[in-house]
Amino acid sequence: MSNNTDQEKDGIKRRTALKSLGAAAIGGVSFAALDPEIVTGITPQSTDGETVNWKSGKKSESMFPLSVVSGGPTPSGVILWTQLSSRNCQSSAPVHVQVATDDSFSEPVYEGKVAAEKVSPEHNNIIKMDLDGKLPADSHLFYRFHHAGVTSQIGRARTLPKEDANPESIRLAVVTCQSYQQGYYPAYSYIAQEDLDYIVHLGDQIYEYADKSDFNGRSVSLPSGHDLAWTLEDFRHLWQTYRGDKFFQDALEQHTFIPTWDDHEIVNNRYWDYENDRPWSKDHPLNDDPKAITKLFADGIQAWWEYNPARVTYNPDAESLLEQFKMWRSIQFGDLLEMPVTDERLFSSLPPGGDAAGQRQWGIPPNAPEADDANRTRLGFEQREWLLETLKETNATWKAWTNELAISPLWLSFSDNMQISKNYDAWDGYQHERNEIMGQLTHFDVNNFVAFTGDMHTYMVSYLMNDWERTESRTPVPPEEEMVGVELLTPGISSDSGTSDFWGPGEEITKESDSKALTNEEMVETVLEENPWVEFFNAKYNGYSVAEFTPEACTWTTYAVDDTVNRSDAARAVLRKYEIPEGSVELTELEANDLKNGFSSQNS
Repeated sequence: MSNNTDQEKDGIKRRTALKSLGAAAIGGVSFAALDPEIVTGITPQSTDGETVNWKSGKKSESMFPLSVVSGGPTPSGVILWTQLSSRNCQSSAPVHVQVATDDSFSEPVYEGKVAAEKVSPEHNNIIKMDLDGKLPADSHLFYRFHHAGVTSQIGRARTLPKEDANPESIRLAVVTCQSYQQGYYPAYSYIAQEDLDYIVHLGDQIYEYADKSDFNGRSVSLPSGHDLAWTLEDFRHLWQTYRGDKFFQDALEQHTFIPTWDDHEIVNNRYWDYENDRPWSKDHPLNDDPKAITKLFADGIQAWWEYNPARVTYNPDAESLLEQFKMWRSIQFGDLLEMPVTDERLFSSLPPGGDAAGQRQWGIPPNAPEADDANRTRLGFEQREWLLETLKETNATWKAWTNELAISPLWLSFSDNMQISKNYDAWDGYQHERNEIMGQLTHFDVNNFVAFTGDMHTYMVSYLMNDWERTESRTPVPPEEEMVGVELLTPGISSDSGTSDFWGPGEEITKESDSKALTNEEMVETVLEENPWVEFFNAKYNGYSVAEFTPEACTWTTYAVDDTVNRSDAARAVLRKYEIPEGSVELTELEANDLKNGFSSQNS
């Protein structure tokens, strides 16, 4: 559970250290520092009886082009986010906020404002209001902003239950991987309409690429003119582009947001080079210049921080990137669910097996001895210890690790010579640390454990094991005594998966081309044959998932949504629905549909 007292102390230290704008050294690179009072989340001032014309009649989009978002929930508040139009905002006008129990705002529970001098183009006119301590617990509330005569779109926020509360259920949408150029976001239109409490995003909320798209209106260019993000303005432009999607806005207006990140929020396949104490990614031309790649990472961190209302620690004045940003935190939903959220990119060691091992390309022999090196880490020592302590000490019935990368080992053989391969960019490249985590959960009898996973652009439901090697010997059924929990891998919103690029705009999603490349059916057959702990796998569709927790069970429903059309009524169907009973590592399949006949009769 996040410690608000510690965060308040951290905030005081940051405000003291960074009261005035100046230059901060990050790995020897200077850049303009942020005013943390703005981006940390300002506690609004009293309105002192000011009269605000909330019904001015002017279009919200003219002042609030990216609508509104809530995040960072606590039992007594949330962080409210918006961005003002650079063209229409007025430097002399404050920003007001109003929160109510109803969408007509006839019963307000809070009103406040941010002073005009706190709204600055140097911070991209972003407003983050921290209402922790201001709102009732366990409540759906409605909120809106007002600036210079314009009232924003209405958002709906959800505070957490109190720590000693006994919620009857918690419903979460779980999403990941949404390349703007590779498809549309109708999945978010459905999420906006779902009866949910929160949206959990597992990363790759933006992609660093600029290029033409085969999908109408989805091409991206960057201010720098490069085909990859190179500057802070590039990253900001990407966030504005992705958040400009109407379906994405609809979902974020309706449900409080709990995000982490993956690699593409900065650059593909990024790691930390501990030997040289610097960030690393062979996928960016700046990698040969340690200062330049450090600056790139710092800019990416700043942009993520600006555009996400998340209750995390950010100190841009720190001497090292590893000290600058602490994303990991845990969210407690009364006594029902503890959900630790981790960062598996900033602290991750270089990939084993050389550069190619992190490229997600099949055909790499699984013989890199350093994959099992005890000195290699995905989480970093401090974060790993925190994760284990959180899972061991919580009194919540359910534990759901918000984890970006596939935990379960995947033996794959797709090449012509049937060479078995592994993806060392996933947890397969960090086997010692993975075994340490699974072993401790077993030893300390951490039950009712699930892991949410993204990154792979596929669907997968898999048992998590204490002794992978015993199961990897091709045991037909995983031994029950070795089962630790269940991994629930959600598909991408729009990003191409291993077999999803058989169709393009204008083609029916149910038809595969005559390509000689791997088909979904072949991939599913191979995965299930060679990985007995995997219960379900599909690499054909995009979509989203919903996890519902009750004292009796966890239910996982995963949907396929046609992302080749930009319509709210895009085809949607349930692919699988599973139930995991409280007190047992056991999957019960409640619904199954492989869409062999396509979406024609499955729209819901």
